[in-house]
Amino acid sequence: MIKQAYLNKQLDKTRHVKKISPFLRRLVFFVVDSALREFYSETYSMKCLQSSVAIRLILKEYGIKSREFAGALCVSQVYNREDKIPNWNGFWGEDHHVWLTTEYGELVDLTINYLHLHPLSKDKIQIEVPAVWWSDMEVWPRILKYLPDAPINIMLPDEDAKDLEEFKLFVLKKYNQVVRKKSVSEIDYGPFLHGIESFNQMHIDGNPWLRRSYIFEEMDIPHPSWIQKREAELIRNYESKQKT
Repeated sequence: MIKQAYLNKQLDKTRHVKKISPFLRRLVFFVVDSALREFYSETYSMKCLQSSVAIRLILKEYGIKSREFAGALCVSQVYNREDKIPNWNGFWGEDHHVWLTTEYGELVDLTINYLHLHPLSKDKIQIEVPAVWWSDMEVWPRILKYLPDAPINIMLPDEDAKDLEEFKLFVLKKYNQVVRKKSVSEIDYGPFLHGIESFNQMHIDGNPWLRRSYIFEEMDIPHPSWIQKREAELIRNYESKQKT
């Protein structure tokens, strides 16, 4: 059992540093990852919206505000085979991705960890990308790029809306089970990216995706043209708002 006093300390730490504590991050990812796999079985890799809603739901239990964003994701696509040429992967153009942003300015994306299993990617046998709970929104590696459109208002067809409500209940049940039955030491999820320091450490530790992705820096491989244009547009919009 994870004692309430311990969880209260984690919340106090979160409020003090204005960054969700490492344990609470692991707990949230641990619960939602398990819930997605159990509830959606073979299709869990496609559930970025449901994942983000579930994370928001658990954070709400601690009084932490967050909201879902939709937009583009561009990430390096690398392989264990030397004969396969690295490329960019993700969602842009007509495709979109959903992630979460917390009240402390953190970007949270669990399902990027499943990108290699997504139906659009699984035949390419790419190396797994770590999940993301990124704290420093001002500093990003070029091999991981999020370009937001706007916060989303969730409006789904009746069948999908019913499915989401059932999943939310399942997540809360799973969360309560974990807190009651697991110990602190059993909450093991990761590693995941939470800032440049973790990025550099995972590279030193030999993370396959990071080690292989270094070629993007060495060869200065440009982002897809759509991503470049969208990023330039966002920068122009930001600079225009700063002038007004």
